[in-house]
Amino acid sequence: MAWATWRCWTRAIPLCLGLAIARVGPAAALDVGFDDLPSLSDVANATLPGVSVSTALVLSETDAVALGYPALGTFATSGTQGLLNTLAPAVTFTFTAPVTSFSIDILSLARDGVTLPIQLRAFGGGPNPISSTTSDPSRIGDSGYHEQRLAVAAQPGTLFSSVDLVALTGCGGSLCPSTETSTFWLDSASFTPVPEPGSMALLGGGLALLAGLGRGKGGRS
Repeated sequence: MAWATWRCWTRAIPLCLGLAIARVGPAAALDVGFDDLPSLSDVANATLPGVSVSTALVLSETDAVALGYPALGTFATSGTQGLLNTLAPAVTFTFTAPVTSFSIDILSLARDGVTLPIQLRAFGGGPNPISSTTSDPSRIGDSGYHEQRLAVAAQPGTLFSSVDLVALTGCGGSLCPSTETSTFWLDSASFTPVPEPGSMALLGGGLALLAGLGRGKGGRS
């Protein structure tokens, strides 16, 4: 009976482990757009999957045109709405769970003929960024403005708890975060959260059980 029970368990455990591995495999990226939110509202008041966003203006292309931007059919990269940093110079995305990567479409709005580069910075919980990338203002999209998709990926042993975006301006021969607002448009954010802790525990428990059964078989007389 003991041998039959052991054979039954050894047949069932691989199936359970397979399900656990599937759950703790690479997490699917979460894509966040802003078309379901009211135009001219503050995104900080919105409920979004896996992330909260600091104060920024949700804006439709139609309302952007009314504000003087030639946005119709050219600003948004998914749907017809995006975010404008009208309410604060920087826009911060804070994740519900740590993430391994983040990407987003940016559009830099020229001021007096000057196009500012946009910097994406990723943070691991401390005050200093652990990864960053800066846009190339020479890349012009169909809007006639500088457009680019910015992306950061965590190095091994690190995770991102938040990211922010800010325009850069000249200061003393270098570039510093701009204090101006309405300098860039954002759309089509995407990020990859780490596997759920419960899934990791399930996999660890399954491996421990399988190891115990193996020891039991080895000791059978």
